[in-house]
Amino acid sequence: MVTTTATPPTGTRSSLLPLVVLSLCGFTSVTTELLPSGLLTRIAADLGTGIAGAGSLTSVYAAAIVLTVLPLTRFTLRVPRRVLFAAILSVFAAANVLVALSPTLPIAITGRVLAGVAHGLLWATMAPMVGRITSPARAPRAMAIVFAGTSLGLAAGTPLGTLLGQALGWRVAFLILGGVSAVLAVFAFLTIPKVSPDTKRPLSLARAARLPGVGLIIGGWAVMLLAHFAVLTYIAPFLEHAGLGDMVGAGLAILGIAGLAGVALAGRVPRRALFAGLLAAPTLIVAGLLGLGVLPVNLTAAVVLLSVWGAGYAAAAVFDQQVVLVVGHEAPDTVTSLSVVAIQLGIALGAALGGLTVEALGVAWIPVTGATFAAVSVALRMRLRRYLPRHHTPTTHRI
Repeated sequence: MVTTTATPPTGTRSSLLPLVVLSLCGFTSVTTELLPSGLLTRIAADLGTGIAGAGSLTSVYAAAIVLTVLPLTRFTLRVPRRVLFAAILSVFAAANVLVALSPTLPIAITGRVLAGVAHGLLWATMAPMVGRITSPARAPRAMAIVFAGTSLGLAAGTPLGTLLGQALGWRVAFLILGGVSAVLAVFAFLTIPKVSPDTKRPLSLARAARLPGVGLIIGGWAVMLLAHFAVLTYIAPFLEHAGLGDMVGAGLAILGIAGLAGVALAGRVPRRALFAGLLAAPTLIVAGLLGLGVLPVNLTAAVVLLSVWGAGYAAAAVFDQQVVLVVGHEAPDTVTSLSVVAIQLGIALGAALGGLTVEALGVAWIPVTGATFAAVSVALRMRLRRYLPRHHTPTTHRI
């Protein structure tokens, strides 16, 4: 990996457009990941399978990420970034079209596996790219721009895709998503800056994982995702239990909209206050989930507590990714790929934990379980202070 001290672009025009494109890449990937959830019954009926069979379109997506992101990240280290991003988005386009045209479930699963492979590689390489096209001082706002796409995918992309699927058919929704991905592939190739390919042997996975602070931030992020998805996976039955079954769709939108606000706030936190933000954001998750679990939940309380939870979650993701790049600056792509694997495992374990909570304690206890693990995430982060000096500025890497 070539390490340079060249100054990143100082003008906002030179770096804003690729950041917006990267944000749209995040939007597309999140929408692709979550779209089957809103159209599951229609997909199952059309493909001649049950709900569980159609649900495999989501599980194989996550499995593909976990199994391929580490080797693919290392294999593509020497590929110019603009070429790589264009290729990733082209795979997204082909995968979504394949799903849309699938006559049977196995073919649809093949398309979802391809999309999962592209998703993992995209997120393993996107955040390090942000660090290469912006200066350290602008990193918080740049990361906020990119992560806004994730929240927008949850707040608007998935609901809009679901509405399109319900009105025009689920295949049309996937075709449109494939077309958007193809257009983005062209924009990525035209806007992502030309940067040199890797010419230095990268750190091994084991050495990258042992870099000071890497295990703490990746572990803290994974536990936060575990807490988040333990509750999110069962948010519908929880709200129904609270007598708010009619606001399930609105509740998901509130999480996404509040997430956009959280991302915007995180982008305004100066780099010297990174540690404070790293602790404050997941503390909001604890507060929101604990409130849902122990307070009487009416419509007003639900809106407020969901907003606190959603803002904290989205902001925490921005801070976590910044810290990953700081402590893992010797091998940003490898460390980020490790975080992607940990995140997917956290999501899977979170869904399982939510199910166990429902079986053992009842649906009312799900937010309390989530709040407990979110507090564990805060505790892990508290040990990161030593690795985040106030004026730390990692060397810029270009690959």
